[in-house]
Amino acid sequence: MAESAHGREQTEQAHTAGQLKRGGQSRDGDLQAVLGQLEALAARVEEQAGKIAALEAENKQLRASVPPTGQASAPAKPGITTRRRALRRLLGATAAATALAVAKEAGSAQAAAIGTISGASSSSYGILSAPDISAPAVPSGLNGEGLVGVTNAATVAAYPSSSYTNGGFASGVFGSGNNGLGVVGACNSNSGVLGFSPSFRGVFGASTSGIGVEGDSTNSTGVIGRATAAGNPNPGVIGSATNGYGVFGFSQNSNGIAGQSGGGAAGCVGFAGAPGGYGIYGGIAVQGGYAGGFAGPVLVVGNFTATGGAKSAAVPHPDGTHRRLYCMESPESWFEDAADGKLVNGRAQVTLDPDFAAVVHNDKYLIYLTPEGDCKGLYVGSKSTSGFEVRELQGGTSSLSFNYRVMARRKDIPAPRLEKVQLPEPIKELVKPDLPKPAELPRPPEPPKAPAGPERPGR
Repeated sequence: MAESAHGREQTEQAHTAGQLKRGGQSRDGDLQAVLGQLEALAARVEEQAGKIAALEAENKQLRASVPPTGQASAPAKPGITTRRRALRRLLGATAAATALAVAKEAGSAQAAAIGTISGASSSSYGILSAPDISAPAVPSGLNGEGLVGVTNAATVAAYPSSSYTNGGFASGVFGSGNNGLGVVGACNSNSGVLGFSPSFRGVFGASTSGIGVEGDSTNSTGVIGRATAAGNPNPGVIGSATNGYGVFGFSQNSNGIAGQSGGGAAGCVGFAGAPGGYGIYGGIAVQGGYAGGFAGPVLVVGNFTATGGAKSAAVPHPDGTHRRLYCMESPESWFEDAADGKLVNGRAQVTLDPDFAAVVHNDKYLIYLTPEGDCKGLYVGSKSTSGFEVRELQGGTSSLSFNYRVMARRKDIPAPRLEKVQLPEPIKELVKPDLPKPAELPRPPEPPKAPAGPERPGR
């Protein structure tokens, strides 16, 4: 009977050790499973303690029947020593397993606060973090996660994953939250969140009805985009929209959008993608403002058309004001040149400025003469592509000064007379989008404290 009980005890002990070993291999660090096994082990210890107490009572009775001193003692009942040794080994295994479970949980909590937790899995979670011990439900597409964190409360919710797939691409970190933020990164002296990819997006944000990516800073830049390679033709920041503005800039007290070039390129460039579109368009949100302003020389390549107003120059006046002087308009594109000459004995030869003659139709031009003295009058005696002759009327022989004005049509463009112009549709209203208020970032959660170890079973 004692040998049979001894055999069952060894079998139960080996079965318990095998369960602990297999449990540790299948889910290392699963505290709930360890605690359940320890409770079952404690129950077996209690059972064995009762059996040992009964055996000790029987042993006491046997000792009472031992012959007096000098006679041979009765042999001890087999199995008692073996059971005591087995009990000591069982109690030692219980204490070791309890200490291991407590040390693992305390070490995990401390590593979550100040150190590093590592885990590996080919078909499940390498590291799983959740408010309770049981594994929470995770979004579809997660398989073999490196790190998963879950919460359903209106606080920080994290789902960092090593193999979340989106459109065939694997993400290094994926965050999801029902009411809170999916992923929060915070650091006092370095980057709170860093994303890197050698051939794809380092950081990607998407939203159905909110903001895909937002950057806020109290005392520095909210968002910076850089394309740094010397041969990289891509822009530092790209904005794209279907119906709204591709990029919108707003400042309460400064410029909404500013551009600067360090070389010979433009600080700001705009292109029209369709006929009738605008490469750059400026308007006024309130009366009294200016649609555009240029502080420096302005270059226009192409036709310059002004409508709804006049072309003029604001000239400084001695009284400290500026006075508007208007342009002379013409139904054709005329160039003019003016100068003075000297009439001697009723004749003068005028030569056109060669540079002026090179840019106009000099085969046909207009000449206006004004004498600066009393004479019978002046007329053009003859003209050529290089100049003209001035004579006094009625064969006069006066000698005096005169001035002249020459008008010639521009040679490099057609410039039809009173050409009809079809104006593009103006942008009637510049709509300022509603700027979302910066989101209040929650404080990072406090690191979890190491839980108290489980109570040891009574001896």
